[in-house]
Order: sequence, then structure tokens, then C-alpha cells
Amino acid sequence: MANAATRLDRWLGPLNGPQTMGRGVPFWLCFIAAVVVLAIAPNFLSRYDIINFSNFLISGLLALSLGLIWGYCGILSLGQASFFGLGGYAYGVVAMNLLRAHGNTDVAFVAGILIPVAFAAVIGAILFYARLRGVYVAILMLVISLVIGTFLRQTADPSYTIGAAYLGGMNGLRPTSPDDPLLPSLIFGFGDWVAEFDGRSVSFYHLVLAIVVAVYLGLRCVVNSTYGFLLVGVREEPERTETFGYDVRLIQLSVFCLAAAIAGLSGVLYTAWGTYIHPDGFGVAQNILVVIWVAVGGRKDLLAALLGALVLNWISLRLASEGEFALLVMGAILVGVMLLAPEGLAIAIGNRLGRLFGHGAKVGQPAVRTEEG
Repeated sequence: MANAATRLDRWLGPLNGPQTMGRGVPFWLCFIAAVVVLAIAPNFLSRYDIINFSNFLISGLLALSLGLIWGYCGILSLGQASFFGLGGYAYGVVAMNLLRAHGNTDVAFVAGILIPVAFAAVIGAILFYARLRGVYVAILMLVISLVIGTFLRQTADPSYTIGAAYLGGMNGLRPTSPDDPLLPSLIFGFGDWVAEFDGRSVSFYHLVLAIVVAVYLGLRCVVNSTYGFLLVGVREEPERTETFGYDVRLIQLSVFCLAAAIAGLSGVLYTAWGTYIHPDGFGVAQNILVVIWVAVGGRKDLLAALLGALVLNWISLRLASEGEFALLVMGAILVGVMLLAPEGLAIAIGNRLGRLFGHGAKVGQPAVRTEEG
């Protein structure tokens, strides 16, 4: 078994590093099986279920973005949904203005990722180079998100237009005039080849699934690289990390921007999924829900954060008919998990399975990296 684990580490490299849950053959077999099951799910589930599953996966991307900065670098952001909303609005505005000229949403897709990154670079530079940390960053990010949301709620006046896009206040983003293009789903074009992914289609579901898997695997490589160990060093001992010559503020800023890119991507996919985006995404409830997803699953592991989002969104859907009662249930689940499994439910289960099968150290504990001479 030890030889098999060693070969797996050698073959998979940073995908199988100590900073992530699941390193043995059983884990990877289960992971592949889960992806296959999700890929063939449209053959067995209703169209309604597949549409909802697409949204669950999009929420999982947002959870991954917060899990990266909070779990690995110790930056709790109570305004992570602001990058989600900015990505959605950026995609919509650019798509509606360029769709007629380009016939695709390629530029809009990229803009929905880069604009949140640019915003994060400005805000992050102010926060981190002012040496703010902990609760101050969390509260300021929530305030920033609320300010953006408040502004967008005041844009019902017809003068709030950006070319063919009308911000629309609480009615959400829509065309300036009946002759302008509607907010589109994803349309990718390369020369004469154009592929459209309608947000209600099985092809869109498969695209979102592929993106989530790619982002998850990519982040596994990131957090198990030298850069990932620096993130954990900043989380655990920022002063000591700085004494070794590393620029802690630059590390925080870079991971903040990376998380903003993932959150922006989530916002793009959500807007393309529903062909709709509105200011509610910047509110307190949406920002706190992301924290609940990650905290319940387990903030110190990527898969745990992803599973927390998927499971809790499924529970929310089942409770949707109860109105605000659903949010109370989410809060009760958070309190219960924090009392019984402070590191997160998925991490607690993962650690128990790890002890059962004898694989590695506990998830969530700082890994010790050794250098071979």
C-alpha cells in the first residue's frame, strides 16, 4: 500500500500533495466515479433537476474561491459575493454591447473574469498594504459589497445605461431599447465555428461541470505547490513568513485576485445560466451564505468547501417553499456543525476515513514540507 501511495504521489505530483484531502487510490477512484455519475446524470434526471444542478455547481465555484483565501491564507471575506456580482454584470454589459458586432460572448466571458480581478487588485492593495487583517478585512469587504448593491438598486432611472445595456435597478440588467440584444447565454465563436450553450441545456450543464472539475484540480495544484505552502505560512505565522524574506502583503494580494477571478467566473456562468443578474447578489444574505457553505463543509480543504456548497444548496432547494425558514435552517446547521465538528463536517468525515484506511496526516493541519538534497 505504501509503494502504491508513493507511485501515486510521483505520477500525480502536486495534485496529490499534503495540503488537500484525499491522496490514496480509493479517493481518486471515488472522485472519478463521482464525476462520471454527474456527467451521465442528465440521462436519468429531469430537465428541472439538471437546471438546478447547474446552479449548484456554479455556487460550488464561488465556495472554492472563498475556501482558497479563507482556508489556506486566513483571509475571511464577507463580501466575496461582490466579485460574483461584478463578474455577472460585467459579462452582461459587454455581451449586450458586442453581441451584434461579434456574434459571440468571447470578450464578455473574459471581461467577467478580469474586471473582478482589477477591482480586487485595487481593493486588496488598499486593505493589505494598510496591514489590515482579520475582522477588519471581513467587515470592510461586506461594506464594499453593500455599497455596490445599494448603488445598483438606485439605477432604475433610464439614464443609467452603458451602451445597449440598461442597469435597471431592482429589475436587473436588460436592454436599453427593444432593438438591442437581450442578455445572452454563452456563445463561443472561433472563425466560422460557433457554439452556443443555453443556460437551460444539458450542454451548459456539462460545460459547467467540466469547468468546476478543472478549477478544483487546478487549485489542488496551486495549494500543493511552493506558493500553496506560502499561503499556509501566511495563515499560520505571517510575521515569521515575513522574516524569511517573503512579501506577505503581495502573497495576500495575489491570492485575493485569484479568488476574485474564480468568483467572477462563477458570476459569469450564473448570468449566462439565468440570462439575468440583479443587485440582490451583493446583499448580506448572499455573502453570509457563502461563508456558511464553506464553514459547514470545511474551510481548510477545497473539496470540503465544494461539497458544503453542493449539499447545502440542495437542502435550500428542498426548503424553498418555506421562504425565510430556509435561511434559519442554514444557520442551525452551521451552529450544529461548529459545535460538533469545528473544522467542518466533510473534513471531520475525511479525517475519520483517513484514520480508517491509514492515509496521511489530518486534513487542516499545517503540512511540513521537506527539501531533498
